[in-house]
Amino acid sequence: MLADDPITEEGAIARLTSYEEIAPRSLDYRTADVLLGLANEVTGNMLTRVERVRRENTRNGRRLPVVLVANEFPEHSMLRAIGLGLVNLLHRRNSSFDVIVRAVVAAACGHAKPGDGVQQRLISQIHALRDNALIPHGLNVAGLAAREVKVLGLLADGLSTKEVAEKIGCSERTIKSVIHELVARHNLRNRTHAVAFALRTGVL
Repeated sequence: MLADDPITEEGAIARLTSYEEIAPRSLDYRTADVLLGLANEVTGNMLTRVERVRRENTRNGRRLPVVLVANEFPEHSMLRAIGLGLVNLLHRRNSSFDVIVRAVVAAACGHAKPGDGVQQRLISQIHALRDNALIPHGLNVAGLAAREVKVLGLLADGLSTKEVAEKIGCSERTIKSVIHELVARHNLRNRTHAVAFALRTGVL
């Protein structure tokens, strides 16, 4: 489990320990079945921590499902969170520990319930879009091809278009064309805006 602060995390673990259905932990994520995040607001820092935990997780070689409980969930964080395995989003003010436990158990069993509200349906629809329409065509939830992500990643690292071309093994003209096409397709202003777009949507 992840939380905004140690007091919240320790308190939640102490409360959740009373439920027989789950065995909450805060240190060893390698064999966890579900990642539960508690926050006032889902920030970039929280999602970076989620990403780190999911890299460490080795349970059965499957993707670790994520349940987030928060009061604020900025729209620009949604795509990134879904890309990191979000299966259920609960509003903190309206969620008891009973509701949270049911959501965790459901996630562990491969179900998105409870919480079949607008947000839950949106999460399910984006998952379906990603799995059935984007991934088979080499795209992601941001609509970027693998090559575009690679280029933007190198630009984000501070490389020039010439250096990116040398790194990838193509001409600088090709790199400029890749950047131009994705900037035009997503109505972005320039390459800096394109890198920011990739970061916001969680593909970088």
